[in-house]
Amino acid sequence: MKMAVQGSDSFSDYVIFMRAMRTALSTMSKEDKVFEMYSIGPFRVNDMALEFSNKSEDGFRGRGKRNSCHKRPASWLRENMSEMDYFAFFKKPGEKFSPMVALADSLGVEAQVYEFK
Repeated sequence: MKMAVQGSDSFSDYVIFMRAMRTALSTMSKEDKVFEMYSIGPFRVNDMALEFSNKSEDGFRGRGKRNSCHKRPASWLRENMSEMDYFAFFKKPGEKFSPMVALADSLGVEAQVYEFK
């Protein structure tokens, strides 16, 4: 499974991030042996993605799967969004949506927006 994550500059809630990871992993098929996450920022989201990847490594390994996390620029995701299975965007209410949400929708990639106060 390939997942991309992005957040607004103000996003900082790790609990919401973890909820998104739980939701994304529930869509992972039993046949998937690899969970790849691509984070396009900003730095707080990159840090959360790396922390999740590191903390969950043993759990994946125990299930015969592996995971990885990669930081990429937004331009990379624009070119590779069609390869993603899931896209999560994090923001506060009232903030604008990322153009990546519309791109994911147009390509048939499951996209979720997570808001927090």
